Amino acid sequence: MTRPLFSIFIPTYNRADTLPRALESVAGQQFRDFELIIVDDGSEDKTGELINRWKRQFSGRLRYFRQKNQGKHVAYNLAAREAEGELLVLLDSDDVMLPHALGTLEQCWHSIPASEREHFAGVEGLCRESSGKLHGTPFPQNGMDSDYLEITRKYGVTGEKRHAIRVDILRRFPYPVVAGERHIRPSFVWKQIAHHFRFRYINTVLQIVDFRPDGLTRNASFRRLRNPGGMYLYWRDDLLNHRQYQNRHQRQYSTVQYIRYALLSGHGLRVQWDEMPDKRQWLLALPKGVGNYLVDRLKKISRR
Repeated sequence: MTRPLFSIFIPTYNRADTLPRALESVAGQQFRDFELIIVDDGSEDKTGELINRWKRQFSGRLRYFRQKNQGKHVAYNLAAREAEGELLVLLDSDDVMLPHALGTLEQCWHSIPASEREHFAGVEGLCRESSGKLHGTPFPQNGMDSDYLEITRKYGVTGEKRHAIRVDILRRFPYPVVAGERHIRPSFVWKQIAHHFRFRYINTVLQIVDFRPDGLTRNASFRRLRNPGGMYLYWRDDLLNHRQYQNRHQRQYSTVQYIRYALLSGHGLRVQWDEMPDKRQWLLALPKGVGNYLVDRLKKISRR
């Protein structure tokens, strides 16, 4: 069997009600050189039965993995290890991939000269909501070459985006796993990749995204409190490795968040002092960081 160009990755947890729509959108892709990987993050509904019914329609191109409930980032690591394609494309289990999506990504990827592709992580396009509204902002130019840090911090691009990213690069930059936690921000990895590789960005809508009341995006604040170790790693990485992309106010905000989540995850002031390169900034951020930590502690107590 020849290697497919794309590995479409669907992570899912108790989404038997929305998965058919996502699967139908994959089955309807005009470009057919793909495999489909579904990682079930310990679902307790009838997801497994649903997948078994769909396997025949994908003629052996669907592979199903099940793991205990560990979070989307762990499922992402598994998909990257198992993917047989050259490029991986994420499709959340309650979203829709438009029929032209893979074909557009293929054309964009091959528009990069073969001799230059080693410097690119992949290609990326836009998402919209079911209402037709664009999610976030478009890229400054169609077909521009940049990276995650530049595109977000210099150009201020916001919102959900979808890319096809090289599988070999994902394997080089796996998500860290914190024992007992189930979340880390996706951009943890994208920021690290940005120091080494670029993306080609296109202003073409590839997927329809909608956020459910029980979804990850809707419950961001509560989720962060339940996963302080991952948030600590995120803000620590921001200050140690990406400071050159931040202005003074952004660095101060990152330092406040670092102090907050370091304390929530058991990393005391002495550890923080030793880690932080800018001691003065850490001291200036300390009152607000400790204040946020105390508010979080009260929230956690009130939820019991």
